[in-house]
Amino acid sequence: MINKISATYQAEHSKLLKYIRSKVSRLEDAEDIAQDVFYQALINLNALVPVEDLMAWLFSVARNRIIDWYRKKKPLELSPEDELGIEDLVSECGFDRMDAFTKNLVYDAIMDAIEELPLEQRTVIIMQGIEGLTFREIAAIEGISINTLLARKRYAVAFLRQRLKSIKKIIDNQ
Repeated sequence: MINKISATYQAEHSKLLKYIRSKVSRLEDAEDIAQDVFYQALINLNALVPVEDLMAWLFSVARNRIIDWYRKKKPLELSPEDELGIEDLVSECGFDRMDAFTKNLVYDAIMDAIEELPLEQRTVIIMQGIEGLTFREIAAIEGISINTLLARKRYAVAFLRQRLKSIKKIIDNQ
């Protein structure tokens, strides 16, 4: 099998590199991906598992490696919504112009609302919105992806916003 992979590498390397290069702008990155594809062929293919079409298999691996490469290279883009803290929510709902006593009541109500959140959402709100940890730090601590954390925070913020609007309506009606 190694001989077949070696022969395929020599015969088809430029074709595979051209395909990768059509998806990746830098030649160096394309060459790294192509090298990784052939390395994967060497370590994953053996004589016991016959491959009908080696080139199709290599192109499939190349496509997957390109996707992985883009995932690694894609910078994390946080929206202003993702960075909202508790103070931002209070300010956004107009509570920042109220007296200290009313603000304290609102903060107590927010803390009660946070306690009502599901554990996963509550954890993100507390760690990011109150303790000030970054999503990368939370992801490392919790062992989950940043996208999962962002989704959890968005659900939590929507719940808290709704609660704050209800509180605001009560205060405004007095």
